[in-house]
Amino acid sequence: MRFHTFAGAMAIVSGLLFSAPIQAEDHVGPHKGAVVEWGDEEYHLEIVPDMKAGTVVVYVYGNHSEFHKAKVKPIDSKALVLTVKGEKSIAIKLDPKPAKGDASGMSSMFVGKHELFSKEGKLTGSISGKVGTKPYTGDFKQK
Repeated sequence: MRFHTFAGAMAIVSGLLFSAPIQAEDHVGPHKGAVVEWGDEEYHLEIVPDMKAGTVVVYVYGNHSEFHKAKVKPIDSKALVLTVKGEKSIAIKLDPKPAKGDASGMSSMFVGKHELFSKEGKLTGSISGKVGTKPYTGDFKQK
């Protein structure tokens, strides 16, 4: 393949380099959980199942910098929905569990219980919710 102009070649190279952003789901969070990015780096959510308790805790962080500093960010949300993919998809409601220091009506942690979290295996799915009135969703895959 021959390029007729340097500009044309650079356009193709830049398209290859910048068309596939790094996905947050490739990251592992401070609690060793799978990570979901909401919005354009607005929020990062870490999904941490507890097999002994049969529960899952989702920690909410802010932008990329706050996430890497493990600085939680309380949000105004009534609940989140964790959907686990499998033979049958299962939607699990996660209720807010405000951490010490979270402002009234805000939460940086959400918790849900389901027998699915008591079993061995890697989870794949999505997590959705609203912050205020703005809806968000993102995919995750445990490593």
